[in-house]
This record gives sequence, structure tokens and C-alpha cells, in this order.
Amino acid sequence: MLLAGGLVWLALGAGHGIGTARWVIILTSGALALIPTGVGTLMERLRLPAHRTIAYSAVLIAISASCYLALTAFLQDRDLFPKTHDDCSYAIGMQMVARGRLWMPPHPLGDFFDSFYILVKPVYCSIYFPGTALIFTPTVWLKLPTWVMPAIVSGLAVMMLYRVITELIDGAAGLLAALLLVSLTWFRTYSVLLASQSPMLLLGLLIVWTWLRWRESRSWYWSLALGVIAGWAAITRPVDAVCFALPVGMGPLLDLWGRGPAARRIVPTVATILLGALPFLALQLVFNRGVTGSLTRLPYTYYLEQDQPNSAFGFHRVDPDRRPPSPLPQKQAYYDWCKTYLLRHQPDNFLGPWLHTTDLGNGQSRPSYLSMIAETTMPARILLLPAAVGVLGLTDRRRVVLAATLPLFVLLYLFNPFFLEHYAIAVIPSVVLIVLLGVRAIAQAWPRFALPITSAAIAMIIAASLTSLWEIDRFLPGPKVDDETFRSSVLRAVNAEYPALLDKPAVVLFRYHKGDDFFREPVYNWDVPWPDDAPVIRAHDLGAQRDREIVEYYARRQPDRTFYLFDAKAPDPERVMLPLGRADHLDQVMRALSAAENAPPQSGSTK
Repeated sequence: MLLAGGLVWLALGAGHGIGTARWVIILTSGALALIPTGVGTLMERLRLPAHRTIAYSAVLIAISASCYLALTAFLQDRDLFPKTHDDCSYAIGMQMVARGRLWMPPHPLGDFFDSFYILVKPVYCSIYFPGTALIFTPTVWLKLPTWVMPAIVSGLAVMMLYRVITELIDGAAGLLAALLLVSLTWFRTYSVLLASQSPMLLLGLLIVWTWLRWRESRSWYWSLALGVIAGWAAITRPVDAVCFALPVGMGPLLDLWGRGPAARRIVPTVATILLGALPFLALQLVFNRGVTGSLTRLPYTYYLEQDQPNSAFGFHRVDPDRRPPSPLPQKQAYYDWCKTYLLRHQPDNFLGPWLHTTDLGNGQSRPSYLSMIAETTMPARILLLPAAVGVLGLTDRRRVVLAATLPLFVLLYLFNPFFLEHYAIAVIPSVVLIVLLGVRAIAQAWPRFALPITSAAIAMIIAASLTSLWEIDRFLPGPKVDDETFRSSVLRAVNAEYPALLDKPAVVLFRYHKGDDFFREPVYNWDVPWPDDAPVIRAHDLGAQRDREIVEYYARRQPDRTFYLFDAKAPDPERVMLPLGRADHLDQVMRALSAAENAPPQSGSTK
């Protein structure tokens, strides 16, 4: 099994972000741990903590992890505002849910507010499932910065991983699991974003933990809680929820099947679980009907059918003549990018991206999806060695249930045309489990050397984890850890600098030039549920002829709004944010827009 792990490591490659210095530290730590010390004895004491110790440790881990994840984001000077397409879409959904809404009426000027992963017709809403917005809703009620609730949720996920691994292996493994999770770059990256990955990780671990509690007592309230959590997960990330719910759902059936009187509890147990899930499923049905007019048609798939044809789960023939109906050039360019994935997701070639590096052209390539999973779930790929052995530790149903999320995840995502690194955050618990089980299995294979083997393995895991933290890695030579999604001076200016300098209320028209990066899209009114409520409204510049529509609209409704034109490639850097005039001075605004439209753009973006 060690040999098999080595071959997998060789096939997937060494990975990114780890240089010679880290290898030296990891291997030296393992070698030094072979020298008899008190480390092994200490770990033995940590294996069987008292119940009260586990509870106190869990709370301390949650608080420490949340504080660290927020602190490291500040220390790295990361952008702590919604910035990615997903981030902004979830923020808009959160604003609506906080006010008891799942959608708003269509805006009369929908084209000006259209953007990625939101709908402006037939209603205005986020396309995503409402479970994530439900979790982050206190952000709006308590007027918190958008990073606070994600950091809390991520810290709770670290806590729950500790609780689950402690129960499935032991207390020492639980502490290592918490450290491993915090050490993972993609987890840290998404720990302060309004995204669905951290909530799904927390809900998935809660599903497993609740099932473990049900196995102890067979109480109806634990089966009800299991249904509530599973239902919430189902409207957060449905595919990931299946990866947790299916193995766990089989657990009660197997536990009760054929056990005399206990078998008669199958029906009420299943009914109680469904009862707990029903409110969340009903919420999704209401969302479906209100947005698409159909109980079974998801807003998510409705959006894909329009703006990203052939992008839904399954295998679809790519029609070269079919394009998104949106007039926005950035959406058209984005679809051209999507097609590179769609063309690689056909029945005769879909396994290729999973197994091999993909050449994207222009000197760019994308690693295999399996290597991306390893990159997301391990601080160093040397852990593939104990992970391969870890399958030998799947000796009871509880461990199998958690480990099964990984193969189910791969199987289900075979049908998705897209795969990105952060998708694999959901299966971190499964990978951590088999890695730590592998350490135990290796030690048990050579009982005489069990203590030094365990000490060396633990030392290497700790070293790999600590050196993957930005605070330590920054002092090491070689590739650097960076937990930022992407850097954008324009988006930072738009979100953090310019709002304080504008005469509010305001409307900013953003000009897009061919070749601009469509991932850095500024037109999201993510701080309000309805664009007209924003102190600074963001809208697209659709050309002077169409811009007259939006100026006239606000001249009638909110005449005191000042219009600005944002053009990152303006000929004069001082005129990147160009004042146009008040909405009630229509002729002045239109003359300024016409003059700006005729000005030639710069060849490159300004700061």
C-alpha cells in the first residue's frame, strides 16, 4: 500500500507551493522524532481525553481557528469585501434572505445591472441555492463586515472536524486533523468569503456527528436533527450534500435492518428525518416556482441554460452557433472561456482532464482534477503515502461512512463540466481521516517500532502543516503561500477607496473594454437587496445612446443622484472616475458621456 501511494504521488506530481526548504524541514522533523523523547508519551496521553476535555478543547479550537483565519487574512492584506462572481452573488442573496425575500421584481433597467451568476429577468435574484444565504444572514442583521460570519463558520468547521476525528480515531488524531485543516491554503482562502464551501463543510461534518449521536441513543430528536441538517445542506450544495447524506442515510438502515424489534423503527426513523428536511426542501421549491415558474426547475439551471448553454450536469453536445443572449461583451467572452471546459466534457474525452494535465493554449495548462483534489486536501503530497495505507484502517462502519464521501464526490463530479480546486474542500474530512488512519496502520504493521514510526509521522505532518502557513512560509525560500483569490487594484479602489470620495447618492457607470478580465467584474450591488437602495449604484456603461435610459430613469425617481463614469483605461489617469453631473441635469450628463465615449482608451489599465 505504501508503494501504491508512492506511485499515485509520482503520477499526480510533486504539487505547487512547496520548495526545497520545506522538504528539508519536513524530513528533518521526521528524522529528529526518531530520537527517543517525551513526544510519543505526550501523544499517548492525548489519545483518550475525558468527555469534558473534548468539549472544552472543541470550543477553544473553534475560537482559535476563527481568530486565526481572520487575522491571517488581515496580515496578508487580502481584500475583505465580496469580489469574485460567486462571492457577490451570494452577498445579494444574503441581503434578500435577511429581509424575508428570495427574489425581487425585475428591474426596469435590467441590462444595466446584469452580471455573472445573478438573474435580472424574469426576477432579480442570486441564482444560488438559499442555504448559504441563510447561514450568513446575521451579517446583515448585525451589520457585520462580510468576512466575520464566514470566519466563524470556518472555525466551527475546524471544531467539528476535531470532534468527528476524535470519535473515529482518538484525541491526538483529532488535534492533528484540526491543524491539517487550518494548514490548507484553499480552506483558508474561502474561510473569509461569502461562498458555500465552508458552510457545506460544516454541515457535512454535522451530518456525520449527528448520525454518530443517533447511533448511541436511537432517539427521535437526533433523527430529526439529522433531517434538519441534511435538508439545510441540500439547499446549500446539493451534490456535496449527497456525498455526505447517502452514506449516512444508509447507516440507520443498516443499523436497524434485520434486528428484530429495532427493524420496526426504520419507517418512523426515516419519516422523522424527512420531516426535519421538509422546511428546507419546501423553501427551495418556493424559490424554484417564484423564479422559474416551475417547482422542479432550479434558478441555477435556468441561468445556465441562458448564459452558459450546455453547462449543466451531464453530457451535452456543444452547439457552436448558440450564444448567451446577454448584450454584455464580458458575458460573451466568459462563455468562450467556458467552452474550453465544455469541449473537454464529452462522452469520449471526459476522463482526460481528471487524469492528465490539460493544455489550454497560449502557454497555459491546467493540472489534472485528481491532482487538484490532492492539492486542496493535503499540505504536502507526501501524505499520499499514509493515505494509501489508510484504507486498511476502515475497519468499522463509522469510518467507512466518512471515507465514502471521497469516492462519491469523484463519481458525481464526473458529470460536471467544470472542476475547480475549491470544490474539493468538501472532501477534506475524508482525506484527513484516511491519512491519519494510515499513520496508525503503518505503526501497527511493525509493532516493535510503533512508537518511533508514530512520532516521526506526526512530526512530519506537523512540520508540513506549519510550513504551509503564510506566517512561516513567508520566511522560507522558494514558492510563497498566498491565500488571496486574486489581486485587483481596480476592485479594491471601487470597493474600498472611491465610495468615500463620491458625492452620494451616486450612480457609477462602469466601462468594459474588449480584452478586460471578466473575472474582475465590478457591477454588483451586493450591499443591498435592490439596486435603487444602494448609496452608490453600480451599473454598466452600455454606450451613450442607451445610457440615456438610466439617466432619465433616475432623473424621474432619484434626481439628486450624481452620475460618474468609471473607465480604468481612460486617457487621463485623473479621469478614471469621471464626474458627469446630477441626474436632473440630463443634458449635461449626456454631453459628458458622449465626450468620454469618443476619447481613445489607454493601452493598459491604470492603478
